[in-house]
Amino acid sequence: MKRYKIKFITFFKNLILLLRPHLVFGFIQHLFLTISNTIQLSRWISAQSKNKLLINDFFDWKRDHYKRYGLYQSVLNILNEEKAAFNYLEFGVCRGESFKWWLENTKNSEHLMVGFDTFEGLPENWGVFKKGDMNAEIPLIEDPRGRFVKGLFQDTLPSFLKEGHLTNDKKLIVHLDADLFTSTLYVLTTLAPYLKKGDILFFDEFNVPNHEFFAFKMFCDSYYIKTKLLGAVNNYYQVAIEIE
Repeated sequence: MKRYKIKFITFFKNLILLLRPHLVFGFIQHLFLTISNTIQLSRWISAQSKNKLLINDFFDWKRDHYKRYGLYQSVLNILNEEKAAFNYLEFGVCRGESFKWWLENTKNSEHLMVGFDTFEGLPENWGVFKKGDMNAEIPLIEDPRGRFVKGLFQDTLPSFLKEGHLTNDKKLIVHLDADLFTSTLYVLTTLAPYLKKGDILFFDEFNVPNHEFFAFKMFCDSYYIKTKLLGAVNNYYQVAIEIE
C-alpha cells in the first residue's frame, strides 16, 4: 500500500509541475508566504509568555526607536562585562548609532567590536525601501576597540573569520540589523560554528515575518538551535535572544 501511495504522490506532484502553476498563481506566492510566516511568528511570540523577560512592552501601540537602548542596557546589566570581555559583531551599521552606543556604554578595553555594512545602502529591495536606500558614510570613531568592514557580508565575513578573532573564551554578541532575509540568514549560518551556549543575538526588525524572523526560524530549525528570549521592545520589533 505504501508503494502505491508513493507512486500516486509522485505522479500528482509531477503533473502539477507539468502544468506550471506559477503562471496562474504566482502572484499570490508572496501573500501565502506572509500568512504562513505571520502565523509562525504569532505562535513564537505566544510561546514566550512563560518566560520571565528582562524587558517587554508587549502590547504598546506606539513604537519608540529609542527603546532599543533600554533593551541593550537590560542585557548589558547581566553580562558583567567589566570582568569578562566579549566580541561584538554588528551587521547593518548604517550611521552607527547602535554601534556607538555599545562603545560608549562598555568599559572593558579587551572588547572587540566590529561593524559590517556595505555603506552603499540595501543590496536589494526591502518592503517600501529600494535597493540603495539607507546608504551612509562610514561613521567616525576614535575608540581603538571598534572598526568597520565595508562590503557585502558574503564577501567580507569569511575573510574576517579567517583572522581568528572569535575564540571560545569570549562571549559572542551578534547584532543583526541587516533587515533582509538573505543577509540575516547568511550571517547566522556562517556564524553557526562559532555560536555557543550563552552567546546573544540581537535583532532590530524581528517581527517582520518574511525577513529577520523567517531567517531566524529557518536557522534554528536547520541547525537544531535552542534559544531563550531575554527581552523584547516595540512589540517584538527588537529582541535579545540567548543561545541555549
